[in-house]
Amino acid sequence: MSWDVYVYRFPPEAESPADIEAGWEPPVIGTGREVRAALAGVLPGITFGEDGWGEYEGPGFSLSTTTTEADDTPVTGVGLIFHGSGEGAVRAALAVTDVLGARGIETGSGGFLTDESGRSSFEAWQAYRDRVLRGS
Repeated sequence: MSWDVYVYRFPPEAESPADIEAGWEPPVIGTGREVRAALAGVLPGITFGEDGWGEYEGPGFSLSTTTTEADDTPVTGVGLIFHGSGEGAVRAALAVTDVLGARGIETGSGGFLTDESGRSSFEAWQAYRDRVLRGS
């Protein structure tokens, strides 16, 4: 089970994901090389496998990222997949959105990621995960 954040350069006028018009095409964030360099700048110690998947260990959480595009290939979005606990995960997600000049949609509430929504969503996800793992 994971808490996921999908990072794109969503239209700035969109106040919620529901405001994004059908057929919207996300603009390019950068090349694979540029995006991985930006992630390395805010997630010190992140490693990228030959397949482009990034792995990062933060305080109390782990993060996988789906930045698998080749070095010179345009990237329009980045997936962040979190496991574990701790509000460091929310800070890491916000750091990624900031460095990429983008916004994230988090899967807890389905809304745009903010400091406040991220904390409440991540806490709700952790409570759900813990209930499922306990079998109740």
